[in-house]
Amino acid sequence: MNYMSKEIKKEQESQEEVYQSILGDEMPLDDEPDSVENDAENTPAKPKPSMKKVWTTVGISAASVAIVGALTFAGISIFNKNRPQDAASSPNYTLDTKLVACYYHDVVQMFVDTYGAEELLNTYGMDVSKPLKNQVNKFDENSTWFDMIMDQVQGTIQQQLFMYEAANAAGFELPEEDQKMIDKALAEADVASYGNGVTKADIQKVLEIQAMSTSYYNHLSETFKPSDEEIQEYYEANTKNFMNCGIAGFSINYNSGEEGDTEDMTKEQAKKLVDELMDSANPKQFEKKVAEILTEYEDYDQEQLDANLPSIYNEGFTYAAGNELAEWAFGGAKKNDTFMIEDTNIYYIYIMTSEPVQDETTTVDVRHILFMEQEDNKKAAEDALAEWEKGEKTENSFAELANQYSEDPGSNTNGGLYEGVYPGQMVPTFNDWCFDKSRKPGDTGLVESDYGVHVMYFVSESGPMWQTQISSMLSQEAYDTWYAETSPLYPVTFNEEAMSSIDG
Repeated sequence: MNYMSKEIKKEQESQEEVYQSILGDEMPLDDEPDSVENDAENTPAKPKPSMKKVWTTVGISAASVAIVGALTFAGISIFNKNRPQDAASSPNYTLDTKLVACYYHDVVQMFVDTYGAEELLNTYGMDVSKPLKNQVNKFDENSTWFDMIMDQVQGTIQQQLFMYEAANAAGFELPEEDQKMIDKALAEADVASYGNGVTKADIQKVLEIQAMSTSYYNHLSETFKPSDEEIQEYYEANTKNFMNCGIAGFSINYNSGEEGDTEDMTKEQAKKLVDELMDSANPKQFEKKVAEILTEYEDYDQEQLDANLPSIYNEGFTYAAGNELAEWAFGGAKKNDTFMIEDTNIYYIYIMTSEPVQDETTTVDVRHILFMEQEDNKKAAEDALAEWEKGEKTENSFAELANQYSEDPGSNTNGGLYEGVYPGQMVPTFNDWCFDKSRKPGDTGLVESDYGVHVMYFVSESGPMWQTQISSMLSQEAYDTWYAETSPLYPVTFNEEAMSSIDG
């Protein structure tokens, strides 16, 4: 017997983001998903990206778009004495092996900054003090860590070089503040640490590509935002998709009499229990009957009942077209109505605890400056906040400091801004600060998390969740359409031999 039918546990779909937030849902290193999904019912994710895919999505890879400090690290000095070869090309631009080497070491350092060299070695067997070409990838014994890093490098270059082409074709100009960040990063760069014959001019070129592609994507994101009228029109045509209701559910297995079955309950016995559950006048009676069944047939004691009965409830059930339960729930069912679905050797029984309503969950806009790689993250955060307080103390001035100091690759090119943040989306301490009942526009503060220390700035509430969901959906659709039409104009090709010749 199961407490909640899997039909109830419908995951909330997440919009594909070009910059994956390091604050939101991510998978641990030892998992290997092809994509990352946000589930509103899940605990906010662990603060480590997947080893398989690090900040890489359709659009631009956040692993390589961070400007400040992204390429300023002390690495392994391995000098490539060979003449640079053309390694990646688009119709109007070519990257030689020295430029690709910048991307390579950038991604390696992102792993070091996220996990630490000691954990990479002890837990995953990646020794960044030695060439990765000679080290077998823990997750694929037929490849090396170098191969894995280069796969991500290639994906990043393909995305960024395409966006760089599109930006230049559109006559897009790099904002002045981005140019200042390039100058700062270039001044701090330790050229000798890159190896492969990399020069300061090479680093500058990569920074320019990263900055231009990032800034142009941000520009497109603003362009593709739907109007309030478009959001309302979409909502009215798809109301069910942005509502939720409450349902309690229970399932009963039975023995069909076929050889090999081990269940003791017959179909007739199960059907009798189903009828009793279907006769429940309200959720309390439904729960009481479930408790009786578990006590009689599963020998549950009171402690087990107390621990498991809450799992029969789902107060945030959402619509999915074609799903039998969803079609019933959002097709006119009323509170206390019951419903049954029969499958092979199992009955699913449900009762509606609350009728469908529009999701009015409040979302917020917030900015932050993240310090995670400093010798003393808390002091760095305190100093940044003090610097802001000595200045104009405006949202714009905070955004400028976020672009200058923040080490969050998901927001350090747009003033540290996260829009439409919903409860449970961010890690707990960040979430709790945002949704404190006393929070008001202009509030600032410091928050510590597994990532480091955040300097917070509360912008405002940003409307109900359904508006945020529709806005994100329509924006993504507009971007996808643009990408499908534009990407064939700027194909990116690679010289695999040249790519593999890079020292690493």
